[in-house]
Amino acid sequence: MSALFIELPGWVGFDPQISAGWLWALAGLLLLAAVLAGVSRLKSAILRLLAAGAVLLALLNPQRVEEDREPLADTVLVIRDRTESTTVGDRADRMEALNAALDAEVQADLLLEAVAIDMRQSNLPGQDGTRLLNVLSEGLGEVPASRLAGVVLITDGQIHDIADVPEGILPDGIPLHTLVPEGGAERDRRMNVLIAPTYGLVEETADFTFRVEDEGSTGEAMVELRINGELRARQPVTLNEEASFTTPITRRGRNTVELRVEALDGELTTRNNVHISEISGIRDRMRVLLITGNPHSGGRAWRNLLKSDPAVDLVQFTILTDPFTQSQFHRNSSELSLIEFPTQQLFEESLDEFDLVIFDQYQRRTANVRGSSRPLIWPNQLQNIATYVEAGGALLVAAGPGYSTPDSLYRTPLAAVLPAIPTGEITEEAFRPRLNTEGSLHPITDDFVSQDKLWGRWFRVIDTNVVSGNVLMEGPNAEPLLVIDKVGDGRVAILNSDQSWLWARGFDGGGPYSDIFRKLAHWLMGEPDLEAERLSARADGDTLMVERRTLSNAPEDVVVTAPDGTQQTVDLTREAEGIWRGTARGAGPGAYRLDSGDTSDVTAIGALNPKEYSDLTATTKIADLLAEATGGIAAQGDALPAVRRVSRGEATSGDGWMGLVAHERYEVRESRRADLLPGWIYLLFAGLSLALAWRREST
Repeated sequence: MSALFIELPGWVGFDPQISAGWLWALAGLLLLAAVLAGVSRLKSAILRLLAAGAVLLALLNPQRVEEDREPLADTVLVIRDRTESTTVGDRADRMEALNAALDAEVQADLLLEAVAIDMRQSNLPGQDGTRLLNVLSEGLGEVPASRLAGVVLITDGQIHDIADVPEGILPDGIPLHTLVPEGGAERDRRMNVLIAPTYGLVEETADFTFRVEDEGSTGEAMVELRINGELRARQPVTLNEEASFTTPITRRGRNTVELRVEALDGELTTRNNVHISEISGIRDRMRVLLITGNPHSGGRAWRNLLKSDPAVDLVQFTILTDPFTQSQFHRNSSELSLIEFPTQQLFEESLDEFDLVIFDQYQRRTANVRGSSRPLIWPNQLQNIATYVEAGGALLVAAGPGYSTPDSLYRTPLAAVLPAIPTGEITEEAFRPRLNTEGSLHPITDDFVSQDKLWGRWFRVIDTNVVSGNVLMEGPNAEPLLVIDKVGDGRVAILNSDQSWLWARGFDGGGPYSDIFRKLAHWLMGEPDLEAERLSARADGDTLMVERRTLSNAPEDVVVTAPDGTQQTVDLTREAEGIWRGTARGAGPGAYRLDSGDTSDVTAIGALNPKEYSDLTATTKIADLLAEATGGIAAQGDALPAVRRVSRGEATSGDGWMGLVAHERYEVRESRRADLLPGWIYLLFAGLSLALAWRREST
């Protein structure tokens, strides 16, 4: 039979001589007899009960238990902050000194041991910064709850996942002590952006509200605003007060915004002097001006293409007569279209309202007004178009036979922005347009590589000599067919044929009329995804994977600027036609700027604007909340508070000291048993009790 142990003022065990069932039965009979004796008012009822108890005790066979006990050490959980903010200045050394002092105190107490766990940056999206709760939960899982003496957090006080301390963060009576190194005369200037829009309309303005925070300082600091690497604003702002910048959004798609304040001598870090965000540029409606010259079979093709795009507002003017009819019948300019051609309004007053201007088979024309001949579009108005392109506008010339004549648009001020000079010759023969090397790489046409052998035939090419830009499509004898170019801040393209409408009609199998020319129109209007010269990077751990797309066989070097201002040049390797890749070493979390010629990009290792750097001053703001909720202490300084062992239920902190709970747990190494009393003593006591009972009843 197994012994049953109960806790008395010592350890006592019982080793019953009979089964538990017989014991319960006997105990019941004896109790019944005692009750009957009491009811019968027998004088010996108590003595009889004592005799029965002695017999039961003898049958239970009480044992004295002797144990060899080994005390168990209590455990203190030490959480060491190893996040980026603890590396500024000499903060890491100060925190290590606190950790060493605590470790010495623990080692000096034979009944105390430490379990240390490091708290590092979270790599989860949206979980950047110093996050204590997950680390605390993980650490508590490694410590026996019955022997947890307390938790000691060694940190700079910057904790980002606690606004209010949750209930039950630790078991009742267990303290959380926080040790924060002395801050000293630390200074840290930082950019705090209060309002940063995430999207906006192209050509509309975006407002940024921010504050340059520099506690304890007054005066001004210089702040720069850059969008896509271009300096948009630079002005001094007052420290610790709200300021704002207003700037236009100039391009569709992703726009990288940088707000940077000048560095302060001796500040903790410059990584939080810059805030980087992204704005998605959205075009509300794209306004296109289409001017169709000589009537031709494909006159409706451009109109149908542009009208099919719901994002396009099309304004079209079509010249309904040709120059010969005009001169024969001496018609005035108002008779050349269904309404009067408002050249002054279009080309002098409202030109900047259009995102794209298209001349479809237009050539210089004159009109007879009151017996005198004058240009339909004046040279100064064509000069306005050239200026409009250089300032950021877009121009597409769909050339017809008139482009090769003395009345060509090239014989006007537009020649300053057109990339192809007409030779005066026209090639008229059947051919299939095809992509050249640049066309197979450019985003406008790269989706159609190897498909050009199936395209329908065209029958006319306006011969030109290309003086700038890129040729994407060619005709017979490698004649330039589609030429694009960037001029100043604007873009221009010329299609050297009037036959593209054959694709729209499906002649000879047709071709990708809508796809190519819609992409062409969007490239002209600055669609970022259609750029041939692109630079991008992504983070892979602490390494940046850089990709450079280009039409050139020798792309310019990529220079990577790290958050701390250091630079390195990336060695690029050609991976495929037009694609070059390389890697750059990371220098810790933060925003990295990449530049290669006129292209740039911004990417990040970790969070783009990490919370870890939002405030770097050593503080006990959060530590005070933790101390109040758990009975701990929040101490800031380079000296370790005194360490005391306290019993459970006592105060766990006080002025200049922190307490660790002593649970007084132990482990039994060996257990021995011996009879509590010899068996004859129980029988003697029972017999004596019965004798006294008999005597009492006999008197």
